[in-house]
Amino acid sequence: MTILGFDRRDAATVRNFFRMFLRDRFLGSRLGTFWAMLNPLMMLGIYTFVFGFVFKAKLPGASTTLAYSIWLIAGYGPWLAISESLNSSAQSVVGNGGLVKNMAFKTECLPLAATLLGLVPLTISVAFAIVLMVIDGNLPSWHALAAIPGILMIFLFLSALAFGVSALAVPFRDFAVVLPNLLMMVLFASPIFYPIEAMPAQLQIFAAWNPFYLLVEFVRQPVVYHRIPTAEKWVYMLVLSMAIGALNLKLFRRFKGQFSSML
Repeated sequence: MTILGFDRRDAATVRNFFRMFLRDRFLGSRLGTFWAMLNPLMMLGIYTFVFGFVFKAKLPGASTTLAYSIWLIAGYGPWLAISESLNSSAQSVVGNGGLVKNMAFKTECLPLAATLLGLVPLTISVAFAIVLMVIDGNLPSWHALAAIPGILMIFLFLSALAFGVSALAVPFRDFAVVLPNLLMMVLFASPIFYPIEAMPAQLQIFAAWNPFYLLVEFVRQPVVYHRIPTAEKWVYMLVLSMAIGALNLKLFRRFKGQFSSML
């Protein structure tokens, strides 16, 4: 059975590339891929210490200072996934030019495997937030299970973007350089590190349907607030992901025949 031209063998190829990307990221270090877990854990620990014990920032309506750190980490995890996935996708084809030119495989597997890299810090961040919630006395409810389809939605949307990002980065090499700055602008323009209520009322309507904000809320809402985002937001993100994915996959397949000459 094939879906959008992908079959079971392609799933194995994506899995193998994911392992290769993860291994190559920390090639030469003594701890190897253990750094994939240690890096986000160190960063999350610093955020918890700074905002929970130094600045003692408080979340509106919360009685403990640790609540803000939990809220921040539960939102930072999905953003780490977004940033890691898209930046890795931009390098997935360009950085593996030798494989593209000398091996016969479905090139579309490269951005998909790169997208999976973002799920590593995301999973660690969610687990870290849940541990802090237990310490804070705010035990997760059954709603936290909704974070699982939320993570799948994140992967679906990022995969849709990854095809376009990876294809554009081949003829336009500067795109991969500019992308981190673009993502930084998106981060601060979206209510991810600050509550949506902090935005002007006129902008809140648009911000509420910002796909990057919704991706964060698909994890933060069930884990931290013990509630599930409304059905219309799930449908909106599913339709948007499918539309962007179909467009970008068509773009990728249109230009992939020229990749060898451009790499």
